[in-house]
Amino acid sequence: MMAMGLSRPWPDALDALTGERQIDATAILDYFAPLKKWLDEQNQGQPVGW
Repeated sequence: MMAMGLSRPWPDALDALTGERQIDATAILDYFAPLKKWLDEQNQGQPVGW
């Protein structure tokens, strides 16, 4: 996929590699859900930003 570089649009490269033209991040979100929950609890009441 990386070798295609700018010669083809990224959805075409993804289709050539995986057979799908869209990306679904549900599995990644599910995997990191416990970490996100913990971080949300730790950051509760803290100001947002730098």
